[in-house]
Amino acid sequence: MLTLSLSKLPLTRMVAKGQSNPHIVGLTGSFGSGCSYIAENILRDKAKYNLLSLSTDVLRPMFQQVTGQDPQRAPRHLLQEFGDKIRKEKGLGYFAEQIKNKIEQGNDGPDGKWIVDSIRNPEEVRILRHFSRNFFLFGVYAEKGVRWERTRDKYDGNRKDFDEDDENDTGEDNELHGQKVGDCFYEADVVIANNDKFDAIGNERFNNFAGQLFQYIDLIQQPLQRQQPKRQDEALMAIAYAMSQRSSCCKRKVGAIIVDIEGNIISSGYNEVPMHETPCDRQYKKCYRDELSDRFFENLKTELPQVGGEENRLKTLFRKEFKNLDYCRALHAEENAIVNLARYGSPVDLERFILYTTTYPCRMCANRIVKVGLRNVVYLEPYPDQAAASILEHAGVVTRFFEGVTFRAYVRLYGEEK
Repeated sequence: MLTLSLSKLPLTRMVAKGQSNPHIVGLTGSFGSGCSYIAENILRDKAKYNLLSLSTDVLRPMFQQVTGQDPQRAPRHLLQEFGDKIRKEKGLGYFAEQIKNKIEQGNDGPDGKWIVDSIRNPEEVRILRHFSRNFFLFGVYAEKGVRWERTRDKYDGNRKDFDEDDENDTGEDNELHGQKVGDCFYEADVVIANNDKFDAIGNERFNNFAGQLFQYIDLIQQPLQRQQPKRQDEALMAIAYAMSQRSSCCKRKVGAIIVDIEGNIISSGYNEVPMHETPCDRQYKKCYRDELSDRFFENLKTELPQVGGEENRLKTLFRKEFKNLDYCRALHAEENAIVNLARYGSPVDLERFILYTTTYPCRMCANRIVKVGLRNVVYLEPYPDQAAASILEHAGVVTRFFEGVTFRAYVRLYGEEK
């Protein structure tokens, strides 16, 4: 059983005397994942952090002032739309700038401890990182079914409204000023899963979860220590990320590795066009799928002039319904890792091996994973492809969400000072 280590909370001195560089733990995650619960009941009440929220302390008061509506009673989609509008008009980082001002005006001095909850746009992450080198982003993950059970009363049991708000929260097809929790999660320094139900604060489940969280809090406050335990998962996912950086993809760089039960890498891959093909960014100056989409809508304007002025709205609707993955010119990272095994004729029993991937496999890759006999997948992605999840589950493939220090903070926290 893990225990709380509330007394071991010294702050690392990383700046010159007199320079403001507060210790900030940012929280991002889909609604229902438990970010606010963690912020209030663990980090604030147990560790005595100062709590600020982009939603509670900035967005909601503005919403009430501008609309005259009670934000506590307003549907979530209205708050989402209001936040998007403010970011579009005042800048992507407007909410984070207001939080930064509040921290600067606080009474705790340069060594203050702060939680910043409700981060929902990557620019908010960038502003807080630039503001303090002691900023660490925690991504909190909970499965969609768990989040639905936690929030269903607020939706009066209407799953359709929940799904629509959740899709908008993800932000995959949103404009730059929209909510993009998926992209924020990819910026996280530490990711944790929060699927348990805590019957009461202070019971065994609560204490176990809080103890796990405080291990990471201790780590970010005392980085670069030789005695820090390094988990195999964290090292392997960091390697998968390093592989992803070889990709030329305009959309998202993905890396994957296949390892044996001892963690030895037997194959790797990243999303890339086949050998001797010209990458999309050089041939089209954009993603090939976007090139096809743009051509389609140009032809649509010619054939149906009445759609003039509605292209952007139609594109958004189109992207939500059709991902066009079949038109992607690249082999996916998981696919490349599997193909590379075949290239060298590796006679291995894949049932005992593990595939690490920086995103959840798509349907095509799920089919290939099943076909070659892989039975274990570790992924870092807050929004699994439900069709792919069904394929893997029916085939008995065990999928596990990655938890721990991500590639973004691995060397920063585990590297040794000489």
